[in-house]
Amino acid sequence: MTQWLVLLVLWVGVPLLMVELVMIFFEPVLFNKTFYQYDPDMGFRVRPYTLGSNQFGFNDRDYSLEKDPSAFRMLFVGDSFSWAGGQEGNYTALLENQLQNTPNLPPVEVINTGYPMTHTGEQLIVLQKYGLQYNPDLVVLGFFAGNDFIDADPYRKRIVVNDTQIDIDKRREVRFLGYPIIGRSRLVLFVQQKYQVFREMMKIEQAAHANESAPITFSEETFLQIELARMEFCHLEKQSQGYYQANIDYILNSVSQMNEILKARDIQFIVALYPDEFQVNSELQNTLFERFDLNREDYDLECFQKILIEHLEKENIPYLDLLQPFQAASQTQSLYLLRDTHWNAEGNQLAANLLYEYLLKTVDSLPSP
Repeated sequence: MTQWLVLLVLWVGVPLLMVELVMIFFEPVLFNKTFYQYDPDMGFRVRPYTLGSNQFGFNDRDYSLEKDPSAFRMLFVGDSFSWAGGQEGNYTALLENQLQNTPNLPPVEVINTGYPMTHTGEQLIVLQKYGLQYNPDLVVLGFFAGNDFIDADPYRKRIVVNDTQIDIDKRREVRFLGYPIIGRSRLVLFVQQKYQVFREMMKIEQAAHANESAPITFSEETFLQIELARMEFCHLEKQSQGYYQANIDYILNSVSQMNEILKARDIQFIVALYPDEFQVNSELQNTLFERFDLNREDYDLECFQKILIEHLEKENIPYLDLLQPFQAASQTQSLYLLRDTHWNAEGNQLAANLLYEYLLKTVDSLPSP
């Protein structure tokens, strides 16, 4: 028995240990082509010049950090909505084209600094670390109602190592030579996440063979679970019990900090509120209530906007709420990608149009044509 144990350790344990050590010490070499990389401040960032990203890992071209004094520079801070549609079809690029083609306006630049998988607290770090280097005249925070509150655990820090996303407690982060030390097997975490992706891809392929009308990002099961988790934030009993209060306070404080930082630099600040699909798509909303046997009277589906708008008005921060225009437009057209949670081409264009109209009326130093 002892001999077999020794052989098992030699044949299995030692190779696994070697793989673990290689993943720890050679991570910058083995995973230097991945979309995300570790960042000590944020936990992760998009790798520069990867899949069209610019020098800071944003879904935009490179802009000179030294601003043309005659130009008006807008900076959009946000999440994965800044990536939907690609570099040319994203709402920020469409907005820039509209502004640049408007007579009697100064030269206008619209810089997209959104990172996927981030919430307002993390976007505050992005603004301070990268965004302010552009010396903008205006900053627009794109707040996504769907998960910006839900994801905002005050102590969560999402890091990316070995092409694996890991949520850690920022109060207990340990680093060695600038890299994080993880108290779990990197190999096991890597295999688990890749297997989850593989299973989801198999479900998507099955849906494709069932003659789905358009490309999809998530299986129906996964997509509905994502939307259900977001909708649960609006459960009236959970709201009354303060179930998400720590998250809410964290986000509202981050918005206030952003406002104070920009005010001190004489930079204008606007918040744009982007609705979740279940708030806009009545068919999806009905499916959620019926599939999971929920009572509509138990939910206030506009609670995200109400919470944030109350704070914005208290702080005198201008805002644009896209919920009602998106609800109206959804009566005649689809605005979201199929089972994806992000805008399609029509959604990006509608957002650009609404922002264009609002900015021309609202922004100082940007005269109406």
